[in-house]
Amino acid sequence: MQSMQITFMALLLAHLLSDFPFQPEWIAKNKGNQHWPLIVHGVVHLVLAWTCLIIFAPVSFMSFSSQAVVAGYAVVHLLIDKLRHRLIVKKVLLDNWKTFLLDQLLHIVVLTIAVIVLSRIPIGTILQSLQTTPSTKAHILGVAIIYAAVIFGGGYLIRYLTRELAGNVVQEPQAQLGNAGLYVGWIERFLVITAIAMQSPALVGLILTGKSIARFPEFKEARFAEYFLIGTLLSISLSVVGGIVLLHLIYGTVSLK
Repeated sequence: MQSMQITFMALLLAHLLSDFPFQPEWIAKNKGNQHWPLIVHGVVHLVLAWTCLIIFAPVSFMSFSSQAVVAGYAVVHLLIDKLRHRLIVKKVLLDNWKTFLLDQLLHIVVLTIAVIVLSRIPIGTILQSLQTTPSTKAHILGVAIIYAAVIFGGGYLIRYLTRELAGNVVQEPQAQLGNAGLYVGWIERFLVITAIAMQSPALVGLILTGKSIARFPEFKEARFAEYFLIGTLLSISLSVVGGIVLLHLIYGTVSLK
């Protein structure tokens, strides 16, 4: 199974390199409607795939079957790119983050299938290795509950606690990004919980500093400054408590460096 994991990681690295740093803008813009950029992208993908496999994975370059699998994988990758472009042109899909994630998910699924074929490991053995013990499932559920409760449930709690203060705060300009505060709160609490779970509480200070710098010009308004500080400190406090609970769940003890 370790060889399969290494093969997966090697192909994943090749995919990330070929789809991002090794895909110039002219290829990204034209590969959907012109053959030449699509072919170049496919060649780059194939070369990087074999480069990573030769360096890291136990896959024979001289094997005809391996060559066929990797070539087929590269062709399917191009077909997915072409299909995405056509669906966007026909307005079936929007060119947004959802389509981007769907595109990447399809690529990962095809990559996984290629890895299974290259590794020649029976499906039954793979499924058996993926089985988890009840205690592991309980830990995963516990982690998911803590993150969901603090990130999302905590947001509603903070909103209720600061509702009266919000009514006295000067309204933010309409040009500001809609629901920006909501999204910032989600990201903030996720980062703080993760920092505590990583036993790196110093990161909490960096997160708080970055958020404060972004809103510094608005601190001239005293009411806004009070509202901001109360909301932020409530969010940080909830996240720290969630992180401590997560620490105890993962390690059985609480120890901050």
